[in-house]
Amino acid sequence: MGIYLHTIRTAVLFFPFVALLFTLPYMFVQYRRFGAILFLRTMVVYSFILYMMCIYFLVVLPLPDVEAVSKMTGRTIQLIPFTQFAGMIQKAEIVWTDISTYKRVIGTSEFFQAIANIAMTIPFGIYMRYYFKCRFKKTLILTFLLTLSFEMIQLSGLLGIYPRPYRLADVDDLITNTLGGVIGYLVAPLPMKILPSKERMDIVSYTRGAQVSVTRRVFAAAIDWILIVIAAVFAVTVLPLNRVRGLLLAPQDERALHILLWFFCVYSIVVIVYFGVGTWIFRGRTIGKWTLHLRTVDRRTDGRPKLWQCLVRYGILYVVVFPAPVIGLTAIMLAQGKRLMMVLAIFGAVILAAIYIVFWLLLAVHVFTHSNQLLHGKLSMTRNISTLSTKHLADQEVKQRTKEST
Repeated sequence: MGIYLHTIRTAVLFFPFVALLFTLPYMFVQYRRFGAILFLRTMVVYSFILYMMCIYFLVVLPLPDVEAVSKMTGRTIQLIPFTQFAGMIQKAEIVWTDISTYKRVIGTSEFFQAIANIAMTIPFGIYMRYYFKCRFKKTLILTFLLTLSFEMIQLSGLLGIYPRPYRLADVDDLITNTLGGVIGYLVAPLPMKILPSKERMDIVSYTRGAQVSVTRRVFAAAIDWILIVIAAVFAVTVLPLNRVRGLLLAPQDERALHILLWFFCVYSIVVIVYFGVGTWIFRGRTIGKWTLHLRTVDRRTDGRPKLWQCLVRYGILYVVVFPAPVIGLTAIMLAQGKRLMMVLAIFGAVILAAIYIVFWLLLAVHVFTHSNQLLHGKLSMTRNISTLSTKHLADQEVKQRTKEST
């Protein structure tokens, strides 16, 4: 039992790293489909990931020494069904005419192994029926394939890492693991009476998706900037941009300042063209907004924003607010040695710092209260709306009512 608990603890320790890799794709799918991330759904999905990690860790851990495995000479596979059960009965010395001898089976290691194999896949059957909405036949097939993967991993010596299998691939394990998934499917209605249905979670997600959260907007902006960065890297490395390479070869004392000024000019042009003009041309959408079902609209009419509104909105956000600390410090660096210019630079840096602080304070208030319009939206008289179709919500409500009536 101690080995099993140690293995599960190892899976729990590794889980945050796996969850970190999974989070961004999960957020993308949830925002793309529902427009919102539901906490309960997230808990169900992440608990399923943790569960799958635990059972696979139980299959492969603890890892033996490679040299020790190479010296093993025992069997690698057992293909006779119910051999484990025959051994269980033989070891317990059961007398079929004496019922009192039956309880000896409980004390055998074969009995414990069989029960452990069954218990290991019961949650899988529950997840398949509750969250993934699989019917009995599909659950049976998926459980069989899952358990078959256990045996194949063992038979292949952990996918070829070891020179030979270090655990016995047993057909009885395949039978008991599959039986566990079937039992999980059959008992799933018990937790399903307590937990909200997947249809109910979909309804709540679509309802929340009608409201535009800060996280969703940030994720959409991240998609846009990732695409811009990829395009910039391609341009610098592939295209013959001699001017850029010339900046990199400038004298040491001038190189950093020249690169910074050049970068800010190019950065401003990208913001104006992609976010300003592009959003106006595509009726309030960028690639990121289109991906996550968002659109920028005129706050007064909820229609297509005007060009000046797009320029003001993204100019304030990306050309003034976000780079404010860099602009202020650069201005002070350029004004060194000039008294009047230094005073003006410090004054400008203070104003930019104030704008920067006010923006983040308003953002914090908006996150908690959803009541304040952010600075760039207020000055440009624009806002973001969700473009998710209400048809999805209506369909889910019909499914939920049908399920409740039956």
